[in-house]
Amino acid sequence: MNKRTDSDLRVIVIGGSSNVGKTTVAQTLADKLGWRCVSTDSLAKHPGRPWPRTRANVPGHVAEHYLNLKVNELLESVISHHRKMSPLVAELIRTTVKDAGLGKLVLEGSALWPFITSGHHLTEVGAVWLTASPDTLRSRIYEGSGFLNANEKSQGMISRFLERTLLFDQKTTQLIREHGCRVLNVDEYGSTDDLIAVILNGFKPRAR
Repeated sequence: MNKRTDSDLRVIVIGGSSNVGKTTVAQTLADKLGWRCVSTDSLAKHPGRPWPRTRANVPGHVAEHYLNLKVNELLESVISHHRKMSPLVAELIRTTVKDAGLGKLVLEGSALWPFITSGHHLTEVGAVWLTASPDTLRSRIYEGSGFLNANEKSQGMISRFLERTLLFDQKTTQLIREHGCRVLNVDEYGSTDDLIAVILNGFKPRAR
């Protein structure tokens, strides 16, 4: 990645697999800088986590997605979705770069890998990919989903989601590295603040 000056940088892109901690890092970073924060989840929908955030049941199409597809098919499905989202991501970034009135942006999401590996040369954009060990991802998914207390069907969906997450993390992190892009392993940092300090040191945007 090219070096950026404080005044150049208008967009920070934070990618990574599900449950790696992108949302927490991105929102904390945006709050620190006084920038707005957007998730690619708000741009287009794909079957997400197969466990309810409330007492509602998992939607039928989400359950069918995880129970009927093999892990490689699940991976192909989400990667296809991300590729289709690429024009939306690129347009959001270009618009933010060109229109100062929109304010500066921290953009996070798993769908960002096509943009990060596209070899862009925008001096106004900095990108980082987050990864974690399989144990960390497994622990976070089990805790967040309530896996141990879930019924057999729910555990089946969660297990399939976990398999897809681990495979996605492995393949996309390798791809990111092959393109010479910046990768940070969240397991190497003691806190979100420590990780953000490293991110800021690499981009050096000016806090408000």
